[in-house]
Amino acid sequence: MKLLFRGIRYNHEPMAVETTNTEVEVTYRGVHWKSHPYAKSRHGDGLKKMTYRGIHYLQN
Repeated sequence: MKLLFRGIRYNHEPMAVETTNTEVEVTYRGVHWKSHPYAKSRHGDGLKKMTYRGIHYLQN
């Protein structure tokens, strides 16, 4: 790929990154969830029941 930056031309060859299909299983602040580490974040999927130091609350 040929690029130009501040009048200087150069070639850029992007590196290939190898990924594997693994799933991450974690518990954060009392909520257990599974996720793919490279998955897109999902905002606005509804309210989650959360607990922090014994206080229960809902969070988007």
